[in-house]
Amino acid sequence: MQVWMNGSFRDLDEASIPVTDRGFLLGDGFFETMRAHEGKIAWLEAHMGRLDHHAELIEFPLDLLPETEEVAEIVAKLFEQIHRKDAVVRMTVSRGPGERGLLPPGSPDPTILITAEPFDPLDPNIGLTLATSQKVRRNPHSVAGSIKSTNYMDNIAAKQEVQKYGAQDALILSADGHVAETTVANLFGIIGETLWTPHEDTGILCGLARDYVLQVAEESEIEVSFEPKAPEELKEFDAVFTANALQGLRVVDRIDGYVVGVPAKTFFTDLALRVEAELCDGIVI
Repeated sequence: MQVWMNGSFRDLDEASIPVTDRGFLLGDGFFETMRAHEGKIAWLEAHMGRLDHHAELIEFPLDLLPETEEVAEIVAKLFEQIHRKDAVVRMTVSRGPGERGLLPPGSPDPTILITAEPFDPLDPNIGLTLATSQKVRRNPHSVAGSIKSTNYMDNIAAKQEVQKYGAQDALILSADGHVAETTVANLFGIIGETLWTPHEDTGILCGLARDYVLQVAEESEIEVSFEPKAPEELKEFDAVFTANALQGLRVVDRIDGYVVGVPAKTFFTDLALRVEAELCDGIVI
């Protein structure tokens, strides 16, 4: 298995980082996870735009990131070792080596890694079980929470916690106790003909799949609500589902032990199929 690191393709066991790498020592870096189908990435330009946004927030020089066209070529090459139609691609950017202390070097020498691994898409109608994390809350003022930081400890802790409750993922609340998101996805609900999702000010990391679902809702003239919701209010919904750019949409069938909705009676399935088509057949590089 090969990876791409700092300008060249390398065997996995030959790829290494300096012991002074700030991404390793301090979590001083960011990443983006992308879905590749038959060697091409859906929403690649948008993914690269997110990486630019992450870089700007931590004052990382944008000119050190690879260009979109180069990433497309790298992914196509890495995909040759994937013997399936789909792969999960991750680009990880560390600020690179530095001296001891918090302040980064003035002229960073970053570590940039791109990997591709086989990915099997899940049936969106296979229910996901969530449990509310009692440990972790989203912070709308956190820089680390505003990007896909290489310090993922909040999400790790939340997932470890709810695994003990028998759940597959954590429902994470905002600082004031309203529903925010899961560890890896944005959250939506359907009640009647209205689509609901938490507002950006809950401290969520807005993903590309969320953007696309909201775009579809606008084009289809579906009413959208951003009203704050407590966890127990999710019982009122006809359907609850998650959205991210790797897995697409996935229905939630249990939260904190109670059954959620009847998705088959809503527009969820049509929406899930549309997102999946966009992640595959609708790819534009």
